[in-house]
Amino acid sequence: MVFGLFFIGIALIGLILMYNRGILTRDRVQVENAADAAAYSQAKLFARHQNLIAYTNRAIVANEMSVGQVVALMSWSKRYANIPRWVNTFPLYQIPIAPAPKPTVGDVLSTITLPYQVLGTVTGTVAKPLLGIYPDVISSFNLVMGFFQKIFAVATLEAQFTAPLTIVDRHEMPGTNDDLKVVTLSHLLLAQNFILTYFASDLNLSSLASQAKSASTAAGGSATSADDFVADFLGSLAPSTMLVNTAPEMYDNSTAQNADNSAARTAGRQYAAIMNSNRNDWLDARTFDATVSFSPPELPIYLGFITIRLGLGVEVGVFNNGGTAYVYNPKSTAAGGKGIPHYGWTSVDFSSIGFKLQVSLQIEACLPFVGCIEILDTDFPIEMGLPLSAGTHQLVAKAGDQFLIGSQWGSPTQNTPAGNPRPYGEAMQTVHAATWIYGNALGVFGANQAEDVSTGYGGAPSFFSLGRDYQGRGTSNEFTVAVAKPLGSLRTSDNPASLGLDTGKFALDTRGVTDNALSSLWGGPDNMMTIASAESYFAPPPGRVETPNQFSPFWDARLREPSRVVQMIAAGQIDLMAVLGLQPGASTSAIVGAVLDIGLKKLIEPGKDRVIDKLPSVIRGPVNPVLDKFVDTVTTSASGAVSGLLK
Repeated sequence: MVFGLFFIGIALIGLILMYNRGILTRDRVQVENAADAAAYSQAKLFARHQNLIAYTNRAIVANEMSVGQVVALMSWSKRYANIPRWVNTFPLYQIPIAPAPKPTVGDVLSTITLPYQVLGTVTGTVAKPLLGIYPDVISSFNLVMGFFQKIFAVATLEAQFTAPLTIVDRHEMPGTNDDLKVVTLSHLLLAQNFILTYFASDLNLSSLASQAKSASTAAGGSATSADDFVADFLGSLAPSTMLVNTAPEMYDNSTAQNADNSAARTAGRQYAAIMNSNRNDWLDARTFDATVSFSPPELPIYLGFITIRLGLGVEVGVFNNGGTAYVYNPKSTAAGGKGIPHYGWTSVDFSSIGFKLQVSLQIEACLPFVGCIEILDTDFPIEMGLPLSAGTHQLVAKAGDQFLIGSQWGSPTQNTPAGNPRPYGEAMQTVHAATWIYGNALGVFGANQAEDVSTGYGGAPSFFSLGRDYQGRGTSNEFTVAVAKPLGSLRTSDNPASLGLDTGKFALDTRGVTDNALSSLWGGPDNMMTIASAESYFAPPPGRVETPNQFSPFWDARLREPSRVVQMIAAGQIDLMAVLGLQPGASTSAIVGAVLDIGLKKLIEPGKDRVIDKLPSVIRGPVNPVLDKFVDTVTTSASGAVSGLLK
């Protein structure tokens, strides 16, 4: 009897323990699943934003390339239309063909090339009015797309604040008093992520690093190890912006803060590199040579044990080469003293009558018992040509931004011998040297502004590109969600509510720690707590090797282990309020409002001002109030949505 009662008691205790353990496990899984889903949703929203940036960036580049196509068409057509001006003035072409004085060599060339002259004249007639309208339309369209990226960045931030709240609520079990909540710490971590993504220089690195070192040494670690995990968290010890706002004109001022305008120059170089590296063959290197080639048999010369071999390759005819590039004039008078590069499209096409000789020379010595030893094996070119015609065109922001003389475009020997054909294809080679020289005499390199220069170009659009440090990482900054569940809602047998221990003389007072800052960030001292982290990452299709960038829409999301820094923040070892420059005890609504305000002042408002400033004056007036209303609607909607869910 006694043993039976003892066994029943032991069994009841075991059942209670099993029940409590099961409830705790179930609730722990519930909290962790909610945090995982919420963190993944934040990373997925950001990956969607990155893919939208990639699609719009592709459209911006394609649109900008189409502007370059029109500029190229202008110089290409003028190269043919200008033939009479060249052949009728070049001195050597004025030599008469019997009987004197007519016809001259120039007359013959003009007659032979008449179909090309007609083609160039007709094409130029169509392209010229198009060039007066098309760049403005495309620039305006690109400006709007760049501005839309900024709007979508803030809209994504709003969704990242609100989506976890909804997701965590849906993890509450029906018919229970579950009270899962996304705590204030989670919003602080999202604010930190937003700043590090768009404005990394605003992050208080010294505070973060010093607190991390203190926490590491207190736990028995070293300052060096603290540097390692801080660098892992930031991507480097110097915080680097992930999504760089590539907009040169946003820095166009002469204040002391931006006196060197280094950010503007860097942004301009990045955009120019993107443009020039994505040119097709028509823009990069136009080649329409009308030539014939032949190579006589190799000539061997035997001088005892020395053998000399001479080879010759001949190409003769009309060489037609050109290219179009996105460049700037470092001697621009329109840029003034600001040092801001004013980029634009420049295009050149040369036609020359001439020849190219490729001479090869090989010398070898053949000795008994040693064999043949090669002494010399080299090639050297000989090129010469006479001008037939040339055409150039430049699309720049203001008068004074254009090139004026040939040396600003390049040297006619820079591609001879085989060298880098950029930026104008094979136009800058020795066979076109006479054309380049005579072109300076005719003023075709920009001196004739009315004919060869178009102004009013809107410049580089504002868009997001991937920061250099992140091109190596291929991942975003860490998204972390902190979720808590009050212990009072855990339905275990020792729950104070179920045992009546929360009222009367047996009530437990645990409110003594509410003055702890960490307690306020977790929503109270008595909670089951967890954090979950996720990130977006660059995931190109299988078999495709590509460096992470913001021009390919291959960004996806995945869960990850919370970093050491995030764990320290969650444990209260790093005060994130101090890192972000917020007042201790700031409310959730104040935190969210501050972050949205940063997005408004540093992304949306500058983007809107840039659109208005660069739009054609004809539509600037009507568009301004519409754009103001649109911005107000977006920001009010974002603030209202977040405030409503955070109540």
